[in-house]
Amino acid sequence: MTSAGVRTLFVYWGRRGAISEIFLELVKVAGPDAWFSLARQNELFGPVSASAGDRLIAVDTFNHGFGAIARLYRLWSIRRRIVAAIEKHRIERVVVLMSHVWTPLIAGSVRGTGARYVVVVHDAANHLGDVTAMANAWLIRDALKADEVVTLSAYVRDALIARYPQIAARSHVLFLPVMRSRTAAVRPPSDGLPGFLFFGRIMTYKGLPLFVEACEILRARGHAFRIGVAGEGNLGQSGARLAALGAVTINRWLDYDDVSAILAQYDCMVLANIEASQSGVVALAHGFGMPVVANPVGGLTEQIRDRQSGLVARAVSAAALADAMEMFLTDAGLRAQLAAGVANAQEEYSMVEFFRRITESHPDRKGGGSGRA
Repeated sequence: MTSAGVRTLFVYWGRRGAISEIFLELVKVAGPDAWFSLARQNELFGPVSASAGDRLIAVDTFNHGFGAIARLYRLWSIRRRIVAAIEKHRIERVVVLMSHVWTPLIAGSVRGTGARYVVVVHDAANHLGDVTAMANAWLIRDALKADEVVTLSAYVRDALIARYPQIAARSHVLFLPVMRSRTAAVRPPSDGLPGFLFFGRIMTYKGLPLFVEACEILRARGHAFRIGVAGEGNLGQSGARLAALGAVTINRWLDYDDVSAILAQYDCMVLANIEASQSGVVALAHGFGMPVVANPVGGLTEQIRDRQSGLVARAVSAAALADAMEMFLTDAGLRAQLAAGVANAQEEYSMVEFFRRITESHPDRKGGGSGRA
């Protein structure tokens, strides 16, 4: 455990996804000066509750989209409880790890206590094919009301400031921490055929067809390797092509235990994105000691150090992605170099370091909240 420099309340009211894992790991590394508010509907509520104990402020939100309005009456008591906790524990800093449809409605009450309201912004604009991103215009209100805005890549910060220049003086870049870290362990080499994995929700911007085409190119070049695709979403025409390649496909939402079992079977994560902010998939892969091959888009080039913790394709194309994957297949020395680089990334972008950085006080940054000495 580590101790926070500032008494901090972390808030996440979403139901599932990478931020749930970050929340759980923050609970595990945090010291006694940190409190947590999580929705009871969250997929990891049980383990978070067990770890956080009486430092957890559990809230009831909703299970489905229509509940955002139908269950809105719950927000009034939630807001009172949050304010009471801030005052009771003399919390100086409230960090919203990802905005929820209700969090913009508590910002004013939080700032009214004198605590600094800090919002982590993951995306500056909607992703292609992501219907949940339609709420982004509402959620950005959280950032506009915040005393401090944190982004997890310079790419997102620059795009955000281009749209909302008024937040420039109160925004800064942190990083997306490595998840489920093996404490700087070097992943052992595969005993059999090396395996490439495409992982996560399957949406247009993730570029599954590019990944499939890259695999087809490599097979045409005579390379033998295993292929895995795991995640919820519409496979479309890629489904038949993956079957022809002999890929192992798990086309559903993956729970916490599923993730560990699947990632342990592969040697390299491939991100064929045609756009990106930053990626929880990269953070998860590095936590499992896996190098990453990725397209040169968005914040991915900040997360992945080319030829150190992964390989960045020279262009966004199936041929360029195949070339990078081929380098991984054919160069044993490079694979060893990447494994060591990932171990370094586990230390540099650890959850402990993320916790330390996000709980630092930044009195020089302008904002409306008065703070508390």
